[in-house]
Amino acid sequence: MVCNKCGSRNVQVQTVTTTEVKNRGCLSWILWIFLACMTFGLILIIPLVTNTKSKNHTHSEAVCQSCGNRWRV
Repeated sequence: MVCNKCGSRNVQVQTVTTTEVKNRGCLSWILWIFLACMTFGLILIIPLVTNTKSKNHTHSEAVCQSCGNRWRV
C-alpha cells in the first residue's frame, strides 16, 4: 500500500471499533415512572432498566507511519 499524501510504503492496517451508547429520552422515563406506580409495573420495569442499547461499528484503517495520514481500507 502507498500513502496518498506522502507516497511512503510504510503503512500499517488497523481494525478500529467504535461503540455508540444510546441514551433514553424523557418519554421513556415518564413511562418508567408510570409503570412503577402501578402494582404490576415493577415486574415490567426491571427488564427495561437493565437493558442497554449500544451499537458497535468495526472498520479497517490504514495508517502511514511516516506522516500519520489515516484512511479507510
